Amino acid sequence: MQKVIGLDIGSYSIKAIEIVNTFKSYEVVNFYETVIPNLDGVPLDAIVPICMEQLFQEHNLTADRIITAMPGQFISSRVIPFAFSDPRKIQQSIAVELEEYVPFNMEDMVVDHQILGHSKGQTMALAVMTRKAFLRNFLDLLSRVNIDPKLVDVDSLAFYNLCPTILAQENECYALVDVGNEKTSVCIIKGGVLRMFRSINLGGRYITDFLARDLECSFHEAQRAKHEVSSVFHTNYRGEDLTERGKRIAERTTLAAHAIVKELGRTFYAYKTWDKEPINRVILTGGTSKLQNFEKFLSDQLELNFEKFDLTKTNISINPALEAKQEILPQSLAIGLRAVTNLKKHSQINLRRGEFAYVQNYEFIMKGVAQAFKVISLVLVLLMVTYVVKYYFYNQQIEKVKDQYTQEFLTSFPELKKKYSDKSITFKKLRSDAEGKLKAGIRDKRSAVAEFMLANSESGPMRVMKEISEVVPKNTKIDVTEFDFRTTQPGVGKLTMRAETDNFASQSAIIEALGKTKSLRKVEEKSSGAKPGSDGKVIEFTIQAEYVHPNSEAAQL
Repeated sequence: MQKVIGLDIGSYSIKAIEIVNTFKSYEVVNFYETVIPNLDGVPLDAIVPICMEQLFQEHNLTADRIITAMPGQFISSRVIPFAFSDPRKIQQSIAVELEEYVPFNMEDMVVDHQILGHSKGQTMALAVMTRKAFLRNFLDLLSRVNIDPKLVDVDSLAFYNLCPTILAQENECYALVDVGNEKTSVCIIKGGVLRMFRSINLGGRYITDFLARDLECSFHEAQRAKHEVSSVFHTNYRGEDLTERGKRIAERTTLAAHAIVKELGRTFYAYKTWDKEPINRVILTGGTSKLQNFEKFLSDQLELNFEKFDLTKTNISINPALEAKQEILPQSLAIGLRAVTNLKKHSQINLRRGEFAYVQNYEFIMKGVAQAFKVISLVLVLLMVTYVVKYYFYNQQIEKVKDQYTQEFLTSFPELKKKYSDKSITFKKLRSDAEGKLKAGIRDKRSAVAEFMLANSESGPMRVMKEISEVVPKNTKIDVTEFDFRTTQPGVGKLTMRAETDNFASQSAIIEALGKTKSLRKVEEKSSGAKPGSDGKVIEFTIQAEYVHPNSEAAQL
């Protein structure tokens, strides 16, 4: 059994959800919240650690794992399509693909990615990045209250963790929209696969600031008024049950909310333009979703089916006492669900990479290392003793082999017996001469065979070169560094070719083209990867294929 805390550090409050996780099941047992006071002149970074410490101390919170997420406004992301599906090739290509879009040095960025799935014959990968300075400040903020999270997700992306728990139709396209205090998170899911996520820098605080300016009052008075009326207008409701003051506040709240509508509209339009898929429904969460009629107002404005998040429409195992807080707990819940072992689809992003990687207790590790060192030392001593014994034994065997090698050589070339009877000639010299003489004989015989083939049949290597030149697309870059053609029987041979190109997509196109030649069969990729020192901009690969002349007997089989 493992106790997990999903920590949501917002701008209005700090929320923590407590999950008890076992190998086959989990249960959400508690939810806690501490509101961050709005103190004029005091920076948020100074208040947040105090509020976090208060939250953990008041509720005596302890956990085996603490998982949190960075605010989406500090994150950049991009969905990248690839023509190949090999995870290793995608990992090597991510940095190259991102380099042209990032206005910063890539060495100053933390980058992670996950493969989302396949669409229209392409592999879709999500790349997420943030500046190291942002992540360092975020972790420093947590360290002030001795919190060292094992995993750092992205808050808006974390809503994907809710996907396996939401009851949805097969292949249904829906969006999760969380309207928080300073930002609105959007996560669009199609057929259980993440298709888009985005953070919009507008939320409930924008509405409060708008009311403060419009009503000419302080921020705190505007916030009290917003919470007191807590309503917006829509097509079938114009505040008939409100006082004149209440109507004015609801009217101005509605007017302010149009800014959020505008940004949501742009997001949904961008998705429809990119993916050509209609959104069937939108599930609404967040503190601002507690405004009465807010989901109806958004439905009217965006002509989409908005509904509030409802725990009864999920399969989340949760303490029934927490259902009253279902509007405000989804963000921390989504973060905490990352640790649930039996959820198959979820965010796989962890920004704690490289120099920011989570480090276990050093004392425990050092004790283990010391014990391992003792064992390794004993093993090394035994290996040294074994080596000395084997060295003596193998030396005797080697001398016998050398004597046998010399006898066989002189038997094969008796005319050289007198020359090599001199004891001053080393075995290395004898072996070198023997190899040279044997290779010369082999070379002469091969030349004779080659001349015979050239005189009596069409050259296989030349035919293969001609066909490759014809089928490889003219706009595809290819540099052949090795072309090894070996004839195994008349009209049949084997080809090994090493080449370089500019990316994995070009490599795939080349291999596909080779399969279309008339003479090559069983074209196989034997190795591929980024060329050392090329920063991933040159891909080197090796292919092997079988050659069969179209008119040979083997081609008829």
